[in-house]
Amino acid sequence: MDGTMEAMTRALTLLLIMLSVLTGLAGCATRAPGGGAGSPAGGGTSAPARGPAASVAGVTPSTSATAFMMPAGGPNPEAAIPNPGTGAGDQQLIRALLPQVSSGRESAFLLPPAVVALPDRDPGSLFIGLRQYASPVVGPQACDGWTAGLSALAVSGFNRPGVQLGVTEQSVPTQAGLPMFSESIITGPPSVLDALAGPPLPAACRAITTPHYPGGVKPTTVPAPGPGAVSARAFEVTGTGKFPVWTWAEVIRGRGFLMEIRIPNQSANPDPGAALTAIAANAYARAAAVLA
Repeated sequence: MDGTMEAMTRALTLLLIMLSVLTGLAGCATRAPGGGAGSPAGGGTSAPARGPAASVAGVTPSTSATAFMMPAGGPNPEAAIPNPGTGAGDQQLIRALLPQVSSGRESAFLLPPAVVALPDRDPGSLFIGLRQYASPVVGPQACDGWTAGLSALAVSGFNRPGVQLGVTEQSVPTQAGLPMFSESIITGPPSVLDALAGPPLPAACRAITTPHYPGGVKPTTVPAPGPGAVSARAFEVTGTGKFPVWTWAEVIRGRGFLMEIRIPNQSANPDPGAALTAIAANAYARAAAVLA
């Protein structure tokens, strides 16, 4: 059932990706047209709201069918999607990411961690999006850094040489009881990291009323993640009804890097967000030690 849940969650992300491409915004969940440099989220003006995520008949975003059928006993076809980056990238970012944990058949659902060296040469690629958890809440483009994630914002706003992404996804719950989550680490010029680390939350992102999946972004408190951290912030991407929270996330600015942990709503765990602080602290400690 956990593997099925992973496939279901990925299907929603794929749906959002394809909708973004069709509306001229390609990326993990949403990317800027052409992948060129754009205004980072939290700027002084808000772009008009894009089209809402389409609903899947008879199912919720957490229980939809996978877009890639997994052959019985065969390899995961998602693993064949090529890396859209430029060059091999700094493989040290792989070591800086938390290691994946799986056993038996569950390992087939885990895509290997990857480094994407920008510029991204294929704005329609699913490569990054399949390794990150976005939310189904789609609002103004200025909200993408919260609703879609920092990896999407880095590609849409800072798709330039010198910026690199390390991305991974723990797409099955661990035996230790940790929920599914995704992690991204971004390295690049200090100006890029500063712009991504702590932009002000636009007022339009606090309450997003687009059809199908209305919600918003709610800042939450966050303890200091560890020695050497420059800043940290946490937030929830909220929903309505049966899904009051879609995503729990924490962003930490370290010395020379930026990282984000995103935990999606998941049926196997009634309160996955409770693990956010511990996961983020462990992720930061590992990244800080490797990238020091």
